[in-house]
Amino acid sequence: MFSLTPEQTLWLVIAIAVIAILLLGFVLRKNASASLKQYQIRRAVKRLGPKVHQGLMVPDGLDGVVAADFVVLTHKGVLLVVVNWFDGNIFGGKDTDQWTQVLRGASNRFTNPLHEIHLLTATVKSLVPNIPVSGIVLFAGDCTFPKDKPEGACLLSDLPKQRRKQVVPPSYEMTWELLLTKAKMLSFH
Repeated sequence: MFSLTPEQTLWLVIAIAVIAILLLGFVLRKNASASLKQYQIRRAVKRLGPKVHQGLMVPDGLDGVVAADFVVLTHKGVLLVVVNWFDGNIFGGKDTDQWTQVLRGASNRFTNPLHEIHLLTATVKSLVPNIPVSGIVLFAGDCTFPKDKPEGACLLSDLPKQRRKQVVPPSYEMTWELLLTKAKMLSFH
């Protein structure tokens, strides 16, 4: 067996403590970064309209559900926001079935998220036909669209930096409440 001198023991304890602190800092930094991004998203979405509801799930009519991360009441109607977390370069078109993410030299294909937002928009529109319904796919990760960014896809930097004063028609307010009530009722079935 070997034994350590008191001085060596002290240095070993210090080395272990430094490693533990560095590991903890790394883990906390990743968590803090994700939490900060979530906060930035919520703040940016809240600037889109006077009323925001987080999380909306409605049946798609085919034994499934479609979900929006945020639903916003605006002066133009209901805006559905689906958040996608992608890093790297994103390539895709409005009508293509598959999009591509290029990250660190690797290509990953994924289903066109605009198809999902169109299905979600149509589903919500069927629940509240008396109000315009639109949707966007918010790419919240550290990504860019090196070529054209399709309409309906946006980055966090594309959202307004300040809340604009909006006057929402009273009929939209009533329809908003109806939508939230219907969505809540449908989610229990």
